[in-house]
Amino acid sequence: MNGGTFTPGEEKKRAGIYFRFVSAARARLLVGERGTAALPFVLDWGPSKQFIEIEKDGDIEKKLGLSPSDSSLSLLQEARKRSKKVKLYRVNKGEKAKGSIGTDVTVTAKFGGVKGNNIIVRVSENVLDQDKKDVTTFLGNKEVDKQTVSSAKDLLSNDAVDFEGEGELVLSAGVTLTDGKNTEPTNQDYMDFLSAAELEFFDSIGLPVDGEESDELKVTFASFVKRMRDEQGVRFPGVVANYPGDHEGIINVTVGATLPERQLTPAETVAWVTGAQSGATLNQSLTFVEYDGAIGVYPEFDHDEIVDRLGKGEFLLTYDARDKEVSVEADINSFTSFTEDKNDKFAQNKFIRIIDGINNDITRELKRTIKELKNSGRDINANDDGKQIVRTLITIYMNELQDGEAIEDFDSNEDINIEVTDKRDGFLIGLGVKEAGSAEKFYFSVLAR
Repeated sequence: MNGGTFTPGEEKKRAGIYFRFVSAARARLLVGERGTAALPFVLDWGPSKQFIEIEKDGDIEKKLGLSPSDSSLSLLQEARKRSKKVKLYRVNKGEKAKGSIGTDVTVTAKFGGVKGNNIIVRVSENVLDQDKKDVTTFLGNKEVDKQTVSSAKDLLSNDAVDFEGEGELVLSAGVTLTDGKNTEPTNQDYMDFLSAAELEFFDSIGLPVDGEESDELKVTFASFVKRMRDEQGVRFPGVVANYPGDHEGIINVTVGATLPERQLTPAETVAWVTGAQSGATLNQSLTFVEYDGAIGVYPEFDHDEIVDRLGKGEFLLTYDARDKEVSVEADINSFTSFTEDKNDKFAQNKFIRIIDGINNDITRELKRTIKELKNSGRDINANDDGKQIVRTLITIYMNELQDGEAIEDFDSNEDINIEVTDKRDGFLIGLGVKEAGSAEKFYFSVLAR
């Protein structure tokens, strides 16, 4: 069903726009089609102060130069268990390991951190040309680079080290770099993470820190999530430990998972929860979802304590001794200040995922559509014709969600209200949404410019 006035010959482009809205809705419903989690990590190796996308084991080896089983990446692997992709941000820099392989020839690790102390550089004679030498770089037991050179000045930097100097290379079975050190991140390092995150796309974001020294940082993190949601219209959950945020966008983790190899703190468990929240579909609650690989929780609470803590908006993991499984007790956020207009429905993460997903998809796809039309010399006019185009696109999207049983009782005539903004530079969209199985319909606004 198309409404409004359209330029002849544009049916193919319109069909492509419609398909994008259908695809966006379907992606919200299909397991494995979504799930991007953003997290800061304290690491022993790798580039600092930038986001690195990790989707498969090969990305770890290629982009970080580490084995997926490396112990320093344990929290990354927890986040990956239920997410499709993790946007990793190394918050610490560290001090770089160094060594010498000749007269005034210095080798410096590419990145700071103790992992640089595992680098060995070997200088050996070339078997084919006695005037040349082979310079081989190892990170641990893995060969990462081999160069055959006549002199040190011919050496090129590789993924593990930088070479400096033009002196004579000295034959050796292997020089191990030393003095690589980890450094502890500061609050400013985490602030830099949030600033960088503002320019990224993700489904959830986590802050795996705890302790009195992090109290101020948690407040800043919560303020960032609220600002992005309420002022910029980019809605996602923020996951943090031991912080009663009393907000539908803040998830408060207060229990740590026990793994076979070690006990995770609530802050470390934030990594798994962030990944799980990003990977959940619109018609999926994480309540009773198993924590893969966990064998217990700490601290453990009895029934009355669990009920009390759920009432305080805590995201709990519990251990079932009969089934020997750790699972999510209730997929809730930290919101507890219920009112008539904002009831306990807002404490349920599944419901928040629905309205957040609708908001983010419609905002993103409408902006993209408006931009594409402007670039082709046309526009979605801020008039009745433009409003009808927007209504049609939203109807297509919402019908897909209804067909996928994420929402129900959607009526495009009753549940969509579109107004032109005062500056006539966009549309203010009022939407009515009823979660499948719910007894009520919720109305909210989306702004698209």
